[in-house]
Amino acid sequence: MNDPHLGALHVRRATVGQLQTAASTILAPLAVTANGVDGFRADIDAVAVGRLSVARIRGSGHLVARTPRVITSTDPELLKITLHRSPRPAAVDQGGLQSRAHGGDFVVLDMTRPYRLAVADGCDVTAVGISRTELGRHADAVAGRAARRLPAGSGAQAVLSAFLDGLGRHLDELSGAQRAHLGDALVSLLVAAFTDGAVPGRMDTETALVDRIRVYTLANISDPSLCVDSAAAAHGISARQLHRLFRRTGEPYAAWLRRERLARVRRDLLDPAHDSRTTAAVAARWGIHDPRHLARALRAQYGRSARELRHERP
Repeated sequence: MNDPHLGALHVRRATVGQLQTAASTILAPLAVTANGVDGFRADIDAVAVGRLSVARIRGSGHLVARTPRVITSTDPELLKITLHRSPRPAAVDQGGLQSRAHGGDFVVLDMTRPYRLAVADGCDVTAVGISRTELGRHADAVAGRAARRLPAGSGAQAVLSAFLDGLGRHLDELSGAQRAHLGDALVSLLVAAFTDGAVPGRMDTETALVDRIRVYTLANISDPSLCVDSAAAAHGISARQLHRLFRRTGEPYAAWLRRERLARVRRDLLDPAHDSRTTAAVAARWGIHDPRHLARALRAQYGRSARELRHERP
């Protein structure tokens, strides 16, 4: 379910094998083993929320492991953020750090590194899969909390907890457009909850410049002439310097701009409020004026055409 166009997944009384398959599909390859020999069951509810995956697992105790054997260089660079509602604590182990997550605690797990998460019978865990790209410059701060419990009793953590609880109860009621908007909100809540109290140090000049370029770009994203050269000129640097700055983020400027434009086009195509607009008009609203380019880009990014996106609304 890393692909944002995928729909919801619901499995009742899943076997341990079904849970392993579902968890690996939702996030990345995982090994799941049951705590006991007999009577294992799990209820699984999962959905793509914007460009994030959200899943709720309830049922028997089990061990989830991300082992070196299943980690490959082609796996997405994901962070897994879990909210625990289980009556008994879960045991977490990653990178030599160990902790016990109690009911109401968050735990971050870095999917690019091995980890073990053991939950007891009666488990109730909500997991969010988010790419480091979505978190931008906050990714390292969030990843730095890996394997450490974060209570959700107050502040931004409490707001995020309530948001995820509500999301879990109403997964089936959300349209594709609503999921896209909620995905944007969820990213902001995650940043607020997991970077609060972090020690980022002074932001270096280059990072601050990248942030200013991103803000400028999003403010002018409907301008079809927006490109590397124009963004660089607006900030008094060369195109070569801009390319170098964005290489540090792990995603070239042009690729990031294309992804942001396509996300907005997709959101509008899924929104019934825009049904009176042609696909070309929707795309033009976000600076894309070449229908052939749009068709290829949507297919490459989401595996669907504009027509298919509109017809596949939940």
